[in-house]
Amino acid sequence: MSSSNSLLSVSDKFLEGGGEMGALTRSFNWAATTLGHPDTWPQSLLATVSLILNSRFPMFLWWGPQLIQFYNDAYRPSLGNNGKHPTALGQAGEDCWPEIWPIIKPLIDQVLAGGESTWSEDQLIPIYRNNSLEDVYWTFSYSKVRDDKGDIAGVLVTCNETTEKVRSYNAIKRASQELELAVEAADLGTWDLNPKTGKFMGNTRLKEWFGLPPDEEIALGDALNSVIEADRDNVTEAITKATEKGSDGNYHIVYTIVNKKNKVQRVVEANGRAVFDSDGNATRLSGILQDVTDDYQIQQRKDEFISVASHELKTPITTLNASMQILQRLMKTDPTSDKVPMFINKANNNLNKLVRLLDDLLNVTRIQQGQLALNKTMFNLVDLIQDCTDHVRMNGEHEVILSGDNELMIYADYRRIDQVLVNLVNNAVKYAPQSKNIEIDISHTANFVTVSVRDHGIGINPDKLPHLFDRYYRVDALGHQFSGLGLGLYISSEIIGRHGGQIGVESQRGEGSRFWFTLPINEEEEV
Repeated sequence: MSSSNSLLSVSDKFLEGGGEMGALTRSFNWAATTLGHPDTWPQSLLATVSLILNSRFPMFLWWGPQLIQFYNDAYRPSLGNNGKHPTALGQAGEDCWPEIWPIIKPLIDQVLAGGESTWSEDQLIPIYRNNSLEDVYWTFSYSKVRDDKGDIAGVLVTCNETTEKVRSYNAIKRASQELELAVEAADLGTWDLNPKTGKFMGNTRLKEWFGLPPDEEIALGDALNSVIEADRDNVTEAITKATEKGSDGNYHIVYTIVNKKNKVQRVVEANGRAVFDSDGNATRLSGILQDVTDDYQIQQRKDEFISVASHELKTPITTLNASMQILQRLMKTDPTSDKVPMFINKANNNLNKLVRLLDDLLNVTRIQQGQLALNKTMFNLVDLIQDCTDHVRMNGEHEVILSGDNELMIYADYRRIDQVLVNLVNNAVKYAPQSKNIEIDISHTANFVTVSVRDHGIGINPDKLPHLFDRYYRVDALGHQFSGLGLGLYISSEIIGRHGGQIGVESQRGEGSRFWFTLPINEEEEV
């Protein structure tokens, strides 16, 4: 082995090893370049090329006035397939890199002129490889290499292609942005709690809901102070259970918060999961927070509705059953008794009430299924109002005062508009038992008619007005609860809406209420 090595020239010894690029470098016809045969190269060039070939870190060298090129096996993959390799070996720099020469030549000149070494991180430098121009990212440094006289004769490039890293980072960034957009669109709060420090980070929405400062990290205790007292212990316990050793890490709870600044109350649903280290200790608890206030009121209303409906339906059925039992006994013992007509009338009244309640329930089902059909005809609106208020006049306890247009023909569903007006008039009687006058006014523009029903009762709580036409909502007239399923105004709103009109209410404390609705006068005016 030693005798074989002794036969090698000095250049052969410097160019030993180096894998594929070592072999190519040794076999290359350097005599055809301005550098000449390796035996004539300065020792500094041989030493630098030897260093490059035997390094496992990607390295590249430009040498001499023409910037003749060398590179090693670690750099070779960056040239791709069917691209610059192996032509780049021994080639002049300008001939090899025409697509990026305006970018890299100033950096080369800077180093050759004696300037400081350069450093670029994740720099986009497109190169031609794999039969196309590719976007390639590099982290690299250009540094000077001196010849045997101490003059700067070349530029050494130590580099690393970071294309995959940058692509992965950009993919994560895009995913993060898409997640942020999804969170934003879904109106979600997000948080990340450190169980060890008891501090958490939350997005802007979460901090706004809690009324917390915009600090990067916030003490958990500050957030818990925004949770209503009745729910605070439950939230603390849920966090403790999710982060304790042996837990599955799941965190789910619904609770109520009150904004510290504006006192706005929200019902929120929290879902999260804890992450544990190898010792089973929780290192973080992350998740989302959703405002479920509307869903939670709605659910409460449903529960209340079921309770109310059971009571409202049970009352007439019980009374009707009792009346029928008494009638059965009377028919056996005293069929001519003067009490028979009274109990028959009572049974009929309760039967009619039961029918109306069931009709309301059926109408809601039809509305939800889109099956509330309209049968439109031309009719005189005043005649309809007279018909649907006869029962009030006959009762004798209230007076209906009609004002406005005397004659107005409209195109609508007579039975459904009658249903709306009966509901509004009955409400006026129910909520204004001490007020004798119910005022109905009719006015119209060229295209729409407006009908209003006004009572002079106790009025409605102002904060309840926006919800009066919601499903399952029962009118709270300044703290007074009245019987009913809470469906009449919802059904009326749907009927008017399907006609292309609008419905609304105005009410003042102690001054009664004014319910109104509009209808297109002619069919072509519907919206």
